[in-house]
Amino acid sequence: MFYIKAVIAAGLGLIFGSFATALSHRLPREISMVTRVHSQCPSCHHNLGLPDLIPLFSWLFLKGKCRHCGARIGVRYPLIELATLGVCMLFFFVYGLTPQTIAVFALAPVLVSIIDIDFGHQIIPDSLNLAILLIGVAAFAVNAALAAHPVVFFSAHIVPPLAGALLYGGFAWLLRRGAFAVLKREALGLGDVKFFAAAGFWLGLNAMAASLLMVVSGGAGVVLALLWKKRTGEAEVPFGPSLIIAFIVVLCLFPPHFISL
Repeated sequence: MFYIKAVIAAGLGLIFGSFATALSHRLPREISMVTRVHSQCPSCHHNLGLPDLIPLFSWLFLKGKCRHCGARIGVRYPLIELATLGVCMLFFFVYGLTPQTIAVFALAPVLVSIIDIDFGHQIIPDSLNLAILLIGVAAFAVNAALAAHPVVFFSAHIVPPLAGALLYGGFAWLLRRGAFAVLKREALGLGDVKFFAAAGFWLGLNAMAASLLMVVSGGAGVVLALLWKKRTGEAEVPFGPSLIIAFIVVLCLFPPHFISL
């Protein structure tokens, strides 16, 4: 059963990886994820069919080119799919694959697309921060529904995630205001503040999780800043990717208390 579940998790990772590439391409360009059903080639705008959209394998079989116009398709797309697959498999080894944990996997395309979008456009779309929060609410609801006593489960577990969202969001907002007062510039974007609030729902009131989030995001931020400056020459690096890396690490080491493993 373990290997069957691993194959299912890998399949989910590839499917979510394809979704992550769509999010990364469409959201910064304000292209609807709802009204535009078909994906298109960025060069010839031809609607893509199944042979073009098999996660990872289409890019390999087509040798990184559009099947219709022959335009090069950057390596960024398969890298996004691989990264999403990697996050899903990481969650699988930590959480397993059950009805109670399946919502966690839906985080993977959202988190990976935030990293890609923030690196490319220096923004974290509100819709993705909202998705992190709503997936957390869905995970809570599924675990409550499957509990032996749903009402007892709800009353026993609802306070920490709500308080975590308020505390994380409030702390980030105060940090943003304080940094602006001292440095006279934004050290933390509003997208980062909203991410903290959404992440707080998952992390609740666990002090060790909060501390680890700060330590890992700070360390990752230093490393990414050095790499970013070397590659682009810019001194300031988007902070979103560091937060996402830290969030993934914390979720793996401190699973939310409202998820039954």
